[in-house]
Amino acid sequence: MNMKKLCLLASLVLFSTNAIFAELVIPYGEGSGKVDYTNANKYDEKLEDPLPFGPLSFRMIGDKTWVADSVGGKLMQFDNQGKLISEFSVLPKDVKPYTVNEEGYPDANILIEDIAPVISSNGDLEAWWVADSNDNKLLKFSADGKILAQLQDPDYGQLFRIEVGANGHLFVADKGSRKIYIYDSNGNHVNEMNWEWSGMAVSGKEENLYRLIYFNEENRNMLVSTDIKGNVIKSKVIDIEMSDPELWWVDEIKGEAVITYTPLEGFEGQYNIIRINLDGKVIASGKLTAPFVMNRFIDHADYEDVFIGKCDYSEAPNGNFEIVPFKMP
Repeated sequence: MNMKKLCLLASLVLFSTNAIFAELVIPYGEGSGKVDYTNANKYDEKLEDPLPFGPLSFRMIGDKTWVADSVGGKLMQFDNQGKLISEFSVLPKDVKPYTVNEEGYPDANILIEDIAPVISSNGDLEAWWVADSNDNKLLKFSADGKILAQLQDPDYGQLFRIEVGANGHLFVADKGSRKIYIYDSNGNHVNEMNWEWSGMAVSGKEENLYRLIYFNEENRNMLVSTDIKGNVIKSKVIDIEMSDPELWWVDEIKGEAVITYTPLEGFEGQYNIIRINLDGKVIASGKLTAPFVMNRFIDHADYEDVFIGKCDYSEAPNGNFEIVPFKMP
């Protein structure tokens, strides 16, 4: 076999062993393969809440993408070509995601705010934690949709963001109490820490928790890492002024963190996005166009392939919910 054919064969093997993600396009509507929505188009301008809703979170696991049909109360799994593989409801049998009352208003039975995967030691998807901000409860499901556990706490005010560490600890960021609650893999309360509505990240085998904390004297935010017990590991001032920052993920091996924030002159459809090292120095910066109403609008596969949500829930059922590639700065 000549060298040209060997090179071609090598490139084909390389292509086949790496996930190449296609854009994901999901139509609005009820039923299988669609994502539900709530807006004035659907309820004849009778909505009490002015914000339209649709999918609020998505996660990329290996070569699969999972989407939370937040209004429809289900999780949907797609392959890397955008084909629906499976879906399951997170509601009890015979319970609808919402009902319409006599006045024509929707009464929700669920709103999936965020989802977080439980990954086994060999890298397999074991389960999902689901945050329901409608009833402020956490639900745990097996990867094929069997209910495993439920968590509720009277101190919850508005469940917002959840993450699961390498050893199975669950980290729950709650907007109402302004705290991050930590539970072990069996759902036992371990600790809680203050939170400033600024995202969070869990990284490394030790499950270090990263937060952004506003440092008033410097008019800056600090990137703070702590262990599960709350002991501070490192605290560094970030050398850029930010408005409403959100920390998305931390890669301890590369020594980088990713943050988005609102431009100081105000939000006009674009966020600023930066990569910083763990000493708070900006490595690169750019712009990101993302839907304002989504909770988790950005995610990645192995810190490399980065995707963002693209949608306009106020226009549904026109258009689609999409997940499109994003080039990091």
